[in-house]
Amino acid sequence: MTSKTTKLTRIRERKVSKSGLKRKNIVRRVGTTAPDLALTKPNANERAQKTSAAQ
Repeated sequence: MTSKTTKLTRIRERKVSKSGLKRKNIVRRVGTTAPDLALTKPNANERAQKTSAAQ
């Protein structure tokens, strides 16, 4: 029979490995890029250039 300390350690290890598993699986499946990333959408630098040119 294992000691109470060993049991507790194993339980804590499993708890840590399981935490965030749903999110991690989604990241593995679809990646971290936003799904609605429009390629024609201006980035921050382009927006700044447009606003400075308009003034």
